[in-house]
Amino acid sequence: MIKSETIKGQDSWVLDTRGIKVCITKKGGHMAPVLFMRDTGNPIKPFYVNPWAGEHPAIDKGLEVLVPLRGDFFCLPFGGNNKWNGENHPVHGETSYKEWTLADDSSDDSISLTMDTKIRKGSVTKKVELREGENNLYVSHTVEGFAGPVSVGHHAIFPGNTKKYISTSSVRYGYTNRYDGPGYNGGEYYSLASFKKFESLEKVPTIWKETPYTDCSVFPAREGFVDILQVFNRAEKDFAWSAVCAPEEGYLWFSLKDPEILPSTVLWMENKGRHMSPWDGRNSCIGVEDVCGHLADGLSVSAEENILTRDGIKTAHVLKGDRIFTVTYIHGVVRIPEGFYRVKAIEKKNNGVQIVSYSGKSVFTKVGMDFLKS
Repeated sequence: MIKSETIKGQDSWVLDTRGIKVCITKKGGHMAPVLFMRDTGNPIKPFYVNPWAGEHPAIDKGLEVLVPLRGDFFCLPFGGNNKWNGENHPVHGETSYKEWTLADDSSDDSISLTMDTKIRKGSVTKKVELREGENNLYVSHTVEGFAGPVSVGHHAIFPGNTKKYISTSSVRYGYTNRYDGPGYNGGEYYSLASFKKFESLEKVPTIWKETPYTDCSVFPAREGFVDILQVFNRAEKDFAWSAVCAPEEGYLWFSLKDPEILPSTVLWMENKGRHMSPWDGRNSCIGVEDVCGHLADGLSVSAEENILTRDGIKTAHVLKGDRIFTVTYIHGVVRIPEGFYRVKAIEKKNNGVQIVSYSGKSVFTKVGMDFLKS
């Protein structure tokens, strides 16, 4: 049975099993806290919850996603500037802040939620499933009646409380976020150079002559700044992945996705670099956001021809109102041995995946990979 509780200032649904406890906000469907391996003496709680939870700060219109901000949520459309063809979607779309409806409360191992969108007419069904003996979340979003081009994405967020090592499937290249001015805008400070191409997360261009490059595979870093960048997966496998390794806490989180649906990953690296309300210079978190979009620019750029589409990279899906569009996504956590500090590869093996570190150490976890193409 699905329970209802108020958690960190938000009314939430709770799916509670012996192994995993999943909390999902009614407003926006943000998934956190999530406790993995809760039947052990050392459960894993990987996801972020905003520091203003319960404070009720003033939130500007269009930024309502900041009210529940936590964990992972679904963006339709993904990004910030979503004015397109007479539409004016809020940041990350209605799915990120409006009320979801519980579709069925009878299951012990899954939860289904629904929402009707208004700005562009359609409906979305969110489903989170658990499987016996696994430390994974199988998440799907089924979109119906939502016709036209749209950026789309998952928006997983992790706290900057301990050192995190970030990695993804092999990439073609990446871009830093575009902004105007000398690294400052409306209460935000940026450390990365504006809209510069790079080849590796470990060598990303900065605004500084003395240190022209920085390592964006490690967080927290560059305290006092907020930066956004995007990497684009090579189209060479039937699945792609992202990973956050937290060796001080003894675990790693990984995501598995269909690269035809979510062909890139946006990193939002916020380390006390935003000073307007409700951030107030106190927030440290990293978003590892598997998306189809042009950076965080929303429909205004993603739906049109752009520098990425001219290079064969999809930044929007064109949905047909009479066809169902489904985004499947897998979250998983694994305990890691000492010396396992950053993921080099995730490979299919038997009925799961083998996760390999740059140090040569590896761990295996059971995963139903068929879900991604279901």
